[in-house]
Amino acid sequence: MAINDVSLTAGMRANLISLQNTAQLLNRTQERLSSGKKVNSALDDPVSFFTAEAHMTRAANLSSLKNAMGEAVQTIKSADKGISSITSLIDQAKALGQAAKSASKNQIKVQFSNVTAGESVSVGGATYTAVTGNAMITDPTTQFVATSDMSTTVANLAKLINTQDELNDGGGVADMKATASGSTLILEAKSATVAITQGNKDTFYDVTGVSKAVALTNTDGNQVFSERKTLGEQYNDIMAQIDAVAGSSGYSGTNLLMKDDLNVAFESSALSVKGFSATASDLGLSTVATTDAYAGAGPAYGSSGDGWGWSLNVEVDQDLGKLDISKQTLQAESSKLSNNLGIITIQQDFTTNLANTLTDGADKLTLADMNEEGANMLMLNTRNSLGTTALSLSSQAAQSVLRLF
Repeated sequence: MAINDVSLTAGMRANLISLQNTAQLLNRTQERLSSGKKVNSALDDPVSFFTAEAHMTRAANLSSLKNAMGEAVQTIKSADKGISSITSLIDQAKALGQAAKSASKNQIKVQFSNVTAGESVSVGGATYTAVTGNAMITDPTTQFVATSDMSTTVANLAKLINTQDELNDGGGVADMKATASGSTLILEAKSATVAITQGNKDTFYDVTGVSKAVALTNTDGNQVFSERKTLGEQYNDIMAQIDAVAGSSGYSGTNLLMKDDLNVAFESSALSVKGFSATASDLGLSTVATTDAYAGAGPAYGSSGDGWGWSLNVEVDQDLGKLDISKQTLQAESSKLSNNLGIITIQQDFTTNLANTLTDGADKLTLADMNEEGANMLMLNTRNSLGTTALSLSSQAAQSVLRLF
């Protein structure tokens, strides 16, 4: 026994030890109440502590994977919206093609201010000469009456052109249809396989034999008026917009409509979402709207040429067919994206539920029952008060010795 040791009675020592145990329990209960856990370190319960740590680590990893899945979902949704917009543009382009087929054929408009006897006009390979009256006509197949009234003169010329075209079954370069509109003669090809363009217009008419006849020009400076060419140019604008939409359909650096691939990791597997090119050219929409329909072919072979595509129905039909095929391609790719989106969404939900299960499991191993710990705290405080009172009573026996003195 050390000289500084103090001898306590058996009763006092028992009460002291009880108070010390109570203090330890109070400290443990206070820690559990403040942290909410009954296992705060490996010293509390090694098995529960490390098992819970493993569960929480896996749950954290799953949460990271879930975040990546969420980004993948947004990437696919962005691509799907792009496909939807491109499909709408294709529908708009198809409407332009249908409008082009209903539009009038390319026309040449020649305005006459005066025609004198002996002057001639060449249309579709045939030459027509003006005379001053019916009595002067010696060849009714090539001569027409010119009067001082230009509306009548132009009407006479148009009637002669149409009559001879029917009689000759479209002889010459091409079947030609003539229409009189006041003092203006309107010419267009009747054949479904021949179109008048700015490049070949001189093949179809020649009015240099009339001193006061001029071919009118449109706002672009062309002597050939073409509703179809205007619609074809609008069609080309839509093709450019398809490229723009495809290029802008990316998300977070990945664009599935520009051949980028998207790799999505799950806990024990992965999914590769293959991208594709949704540009107009890669969808097969190389247009003939404002280009030659068939390289090297002239009008006789069913091509407008000279960059005046869509002058013929066969050219419009060629582009309309491409639109239908490209739309089918987009529908197939959209179906693939939808399937991949469904897989990722299912994995995302599964990952969320699994992470919650792991977290719940870890909590059950480590979390304290706050009701129980509250009751413990109340009981320990009571025990501490009783122990203090018991220690005070135990000391009174020792104090009675003082009465002997």
